Amino acid sequence: MLSSLLSTEVRDWLQKSISSELYASHLYKSLANQLQRRGLFNIQKFFLGESADELKHYQILVDYMNDRNDCADLPMIPPIADRIIDAGDALRIAYETELSLLNQYVEFYEMCEDEQMEDCTTAQFILQFIEIQRKAVGEYGDLISYYNSIEINKNVELDKFFHEKNEA
Repeated sequence: MLSSLLSTEVRDWLQKSISSELYASHLYKSLANQLQRRGLFNIQKFFLGESADELKHYQILVDYMNDRNDCADLPMIPPIADRIIDAGDALRIAYETELSLLNQYVEFYEMCEDEQMEDCTTAQFILQFIEIQRKAVGEYGDLISYYNSIEINKNVELDKFFHEKNEA
């Protein structure tokens, strides 16, 4: 069997990223469940899609570790404690989650580019996640702005917005 091509530090960061992506997937499922309970089925559908996207990110990380002759450990995911009152809460929680992931990937990239680490292969690989997170932070920022601009029936209007978005 070939030995891993990952340093201990890079492997630890990849494992941290795997945990973060799985946590985000579970978080979005939890938000979807809470939105469903409030009858906001179109926003629920959006968050179920977001949850599925996070699982795709998880799998990309796992595949990269495999390509580097390593195997990802499946982490325990902490229970989701976030509770929402309205759709705006869900959007704000998602925004903070995506921003945290963006910052985590930027830090990981900078570590890989460090003179002492010099792991340009992993640094190049991480760039795709920085781009994914940049877009996600922008999208949630736009959704929060839209939500805040609605004057009455914010949840209903946002649910209609997602319905129209899904129909397009």
